[in-house]
Amino acid sequence: MDDILKRIILENQEIISEKKLVSRNYSIPETSHIKVLTGIRRCGKTYTLYEIAKTFEPERILFLDFEDERLIALNSLANYDIIIDAYKTLYPQVEPVLFFDEIQNLANWHFYLKRLYVKGYKIYVTGSNAHLISREIATYLKGRSLETTIYPFSFPEFLKLKNIEFRQKDYLINQPQILNFFDDYLNFGGFPEVIKVAVDEKRAVAKNIYNLLFYKDLVAKYNKNDYLLKLVVSKIAENITKDFSVTSLANKIMAVYKTSVPTVTDYFNILPEPFLTSNIYPYRVSFVQRESKRKTYFTDNSFIFLNRVAPDKSRLFENLVFNFLQREHEEIYYYRTTNNMEVDFFINEQESKTLIQATYSLENSNTRDREIKSLIKAMEEQKLPIGFIYTWNRSEEIKINEYTIKIIPFWEETLK
Repeated sequence: MDDILKRIILENQEIISEKKLVSRNYSIPETSHIKVLTGIRRCGKTYTLYEIAKTFEPERILFLDFEDERLIALNSLANYDIIIDAYKTLYPQVEPVLFFDEIQNLANWHFYLKRLYVKGYKIYVTGSNAHLISREIATYLKGRSLETTIYPFSFPEFLKLKNIEFRQKDYLINQPQILNFFDDYLNFGGFPEVIKVAVDEKRAVAKNIYNLLFYKDLVAKYNKNDYLLKLVVSKIAENITKDFSVTSLANKIMAVYKTSVPTVTDYFNILPEPFLTSNIYPYRVSFVQRESKRKTYFTDNSFIFLNRVAPDKSRLFENLVFNFLQREHEEIYYYRTTNNMEVDFFINEQESKTLIQATYSLENSNTRDREIKSLIKAMEEQKLPIGFIYTWNRSEEIKINEYTIKIIPFWEETLK
């Protein structure tokens, strides 16, 4: 095992030194804490580690990927001292910086990290299981770690990966070209592997990522029936933009498959674990009322693309807006007014509150009236003078009495 570790350490130092990387829009604070990067598979966590590692001298880098089959034998050892020992035989006088990729695959990893932290090592780790990582951090590493969620590429990162640069004047001169790229991003999402391939290859690449997550992180890990799990995911894809209760979801599934509400609830509740989905709830003072219904979004638009027969721009658009907001805000709800009108997103933070509608198009007069009326009513209730509507490519400002609604092209908002 010692020789294997030394080989892996040297291999990874060479790989990292030769990597040409696209800089991500993340700022990992320089503290003594263990830096933990969490997020869905294939979103770029490993490359973010590479980017950080390249800021250090190559010989200081001790990088291990715990999905490397050569490291499986580590789990049978009484302790993991062999890792540092192997490095020290290569560099006796050098203090390593530790990079541990997919740490959840190392048994009792939290105990090992705690011991390394106490010894004063600089540590960066990644993980792809939300509950496991967060639970162990809260239990064993609280006060010792700093967690950052890594997402699939944003639209600016999408453009950067394609070596495309737009200046402010291009927003007017080359707007059709920007919209063409944004449509690609809307339809196929932000996984770097999907972004890089031609349109006719995107489905196959996205399917590979989805299948890895679906079968390894859900079916195998939680011992679930793959057909029932597919039904649950498919029904969620149909319900993007709509609020629902898990009971109503189960009833739809039970119409075509013999199961029960508790079973469907169990299947539904594991979907956020590998970062496949996120749930938001209606803004209510009562926690019980808030939990009864929810809206569910996919972490990447490619999963909607894979789970729907025909493309639906409105659902793709709202899902994209949610993922944009999730990068920026911790407290996201949807809002139902006292007369049961809905606003898609309500950002409720200590310093500010924001109401946002996400509407692909306002060309239909009924849609326009509904979105504006709902937003104005919510603004009245929350005493907010300004509200926002994100659209595909419409810019307008509406004043109604003392209230102002700003209609904004969403692509433009993402590039700020």
